[in-house]
Amino acid sequence: MRVQADARNGDDWILHTLSDLYLDQGRPEDGLAHLDALAAARGGEEEWDLYWIRLPMIAARDGVDEAIAQARSHPEGATSYAAPHIAELLAGAGRTEEAVAVLEQHASTNSHDLAGYLIDLGRVEDALAVLQRRTPRPPELSYGTWRDDPPF
Repeated sequence: MRVQADARNGDDWILHTLSDLYLDQGRPEDGLAHLDALAAARGGEEEWDLYWIRLPMIAARDGVDEAIAQARSHPEGATSYAAPHIAELLAGAGRTEEAVAVLEQHASTNSHDLAGYLIDLGRVEDALAVLQRRTPRPPELSYGTWRDDPPF
């Protein structure tokens, strides 16, 4: 699996599977070493879509707080894309209120995740309010108007 992950850059799902196997075997250090080598081969800084697979291994090796600190220091660590991954670490450590606070900063793009954690906290009415918020309509397109109904 390692050879396949190294050889096929586009198959990042293999890296997710390999990382899960390292975690399941209690070998987060080996998984991180593999990801470090792969990141170096790919040119250095990892984009968030690959970086977040490190977080559970960092948490297993160094603790949740260190994993969150490293996630936040990543160039994309403050984005709505990173928020659910950071929230997952927090919630997994029993810090669901903190997970909610992270997701509330990006509520419009992470409403389903936010609602799920609110429900976990017993805040069902708040979860419903989050899910019922109307999202702004997309801007008018240059080749026509946006349609919510199917074309058939």
